Amino acid sequence: MILFHEKGIDAIKKAAEGATAGLICTPYYSERGLALLDSFFDTAEEVEFWTRLNPLDWRDGVADMEALKSRVQSVVGRQKKFAIYVSNDLHAKVFSFSNNKAIIGSANLTLPAMTTNIETFCELTDDNAEIFLSFLSNVKPRLKQVSVDIFSAYVDIVRDVISKPFDGIEDENDEIIAAINLAEETLGKSPAHTPAHAILIPSHLEMQNFKDYCRKENSYISNEIIKRIEGLDNLQGHVKQCFYGAVRFFSEFPKFIAEIADTSHESLYDFTDVTRTEWRGFLRKHENETDEQRGFYFQTLINCLPPSAGGTRAGGGGASPTLKRVLPVVARMLKVSGKNR
Repeated sequence: MILFHEKGIDAIKKAAEGATAGLICTPYYSERGLALLDSFFDTAEEVEFWTRLNPLDWRDGVADMEALKSRVQSVVGRQKKFAIYVSNDLHAKVFSFSNNKAIIGSANLTLPAMTTNIETFCELTDDNAEIFLSFLSNVKPRLKQVSVDIFSAYVDIVRDVISKPFDGIEDENDEIIAAINLAEETLGKSPAHTPAHAILIPSHLEMQNFKDYCRKENSYISNEIIKRIEGLDNLQGHVKQCFYGAVRFFSEFPKFIAEIADTSHESLYDFTDVTRTEWRGFLRKHENETDEQRGFYFQTLINCLPPSAGGTRAGGGGASPTLKRVLPVVARMLKVSGKNR
């Protein structure tokens, strides 16, 4: 049977009643959201929790790792099982319990998502639930299991990092970068160590040359970039990461230079489906590379871009507007330098 709900929490709570085991899959969650399922956490024999592991999610208030840790300790303290699986690519929301029911929908496990937001839910039972859960088992290998002890220790480390006030942006804060790298190590990825010189950046394509080109172009967009380079809202780091990322991207995909260069001098670049796909693949391909000489780190660029731009940042802000300013100006700079060389 398939049932549809506008508010899913009642269906989720009903499905969880008397269940001895359950899967909760949600990228984002809150203390009040988790509290909605405390009756399940208090009695369950086995809990499996799929989520993300990114300190910026906690810092931005979209994932409360401390609240999750308290539920983990509660279940484990009863000598029951709590398994944690993580992937920063996770976007699915699934609530499945041992009574052969599964609820899928658009809502994360937060109080607004479960009560006041406009969301949609689909409840599957019997054969339909079995078919879906069989499909879901094929997704599970894409996640990394993290032990309860490692997760708890990570929460303790990150809590200290994000509780400290700091000036500037996260990609210039050593402690936050270290916490992000620790998350990557926990996820089975190495922090950036591979030199990013597989494609050498020509000497005429450096930040100072870019700044000089922006002054010569003297457009609305290039002037906005100059303001960032000179310290507007502490966005110098965003410009640097986006600039070198753009230069590397066009080195691998010169076919996009002319198209992106045609963007209006007064407008942000709007990704097409094709360029977005290639850009995301480009970031994944080089995610572990660094250029120590220039202070350019692919992982830093990824961490300050939202998922829509191939990154992992959530909760607003980030470097997406800077990237959309930088890409067309770099493309025009490359066209000019190509003609002059």
